[in-house]
Amino acid sequence: MEIRTLHPGEREALLTLLDGWELADGWCGRDFFRRYVEADPTFADENVFVAAEAGELLCCVQIFPRAIRIAGASVPVGGIGSVFTAASARRRGLAEAVFAEAVRAMGERGMPVGLLFGDEPIYARQGWRTWGVRVGLLQRDANAAAPTQPPGLAIAPFDAGRDLAAVRALHARYSDLLSGCVVRDDRTWEAALRLGGNPDEEFLVARAGGELVAYLRATLLYGFVTLMEFACDPGFEPALAGLALRVMTPRAGDPWERSGRASAELRKLAVSVPLGFAPDLAAELARAGVAARAVGDNKTMLRCLDAPALAARVGERARPGEDPNDFLARLLPADQLTFWPADRF
Repeated sequence: MEIRTLHPGEREALLTLLDGWELADGWCGRDFFRRYVEADPTFADENVFVAAEAGELLCCVQIFPRAIRIAGASVPVGGIGSVFTAASARRRGLAEAVFAEAVRAMGERGMPVGLLFGDEPIYARQGWRTWGVRVGLLQRDANAAAPTQPPGLAIAPFDAGRDLAAVRALHARYSDLLSGCVVRDDRTWEAALRLGGNPDEEFLVARAGGELVAYLRATLLYGFVTLMEFACDPGFEPALAGLALRVMTPRAGDPWERSGRASAELRKLAVSVPLGFAPDLAAELARAGVAARAVGDNKTMLRCLDAPALAARVGERARPGEDPNDFLARLLPADQLTFWPADRF
């Protein structure tokens, strides 16, 4: 048995392994993960760790290099994803060994924090902590009157050639204030745009006086309408609420009815990040007949891999004898962590 990084020329073999993963939303593993291999500009063979035996790949773990906002600073983070073992090779400890090697490499590569979305026991055994992050649920009152669109507001589908520069600037103004958000450069913006849809999305922008003042992205994820990310300038929460209402409005010929539910049933509920950081948006949604609440989620896990390196990044020291994960929790409390699903891995 050999534990190593992916060799050049093994990408199709990797996809063959991942094709054994049974996925929701009509995907087969090969097609879903091909996007992460071919469409993610941050993908590199050296970021995929595998267990190989007799020339066959039996297990894999992928590192997604990102940076997220922690205590106002941009901190390199190793995202963990694509953790999978072939059915014929399970219960041999392969996933634990490959996962440990990937985590060791993250520390060596200057990533003081690890982030993943899952709840497998091997993660906790290797020092990862469930962060207690919550998920937002938006529920539309089907009997509520349609809200009046603010005067002078124009809503249109996103057009990259026309809108991307303004959307990027608005994202920076809005999301750079939120802890836990991915700090996007050109490559991670490309990744978020290519991979955020699942495979399609509704990407809407709102303009007032010709200026882009709000945007919202939504897709069908795990059978639920999910707000992948959104932003607005101060004072334009009614415009952003209008975009959310547009997504949550049933329509004839709804392509998302592939979930097996009728549009009226499907669109009355949406998953979001919790809106604790956006009380004005929550108030506008409530006025439009959309109730917002937060529910528990046990699948966001983090681990501080290098407390001194993290301290140097944020300009704050750990307390004497402080557990590294406790130090990270002080800097990035669960109720302040906002990770847009568009950046998922």
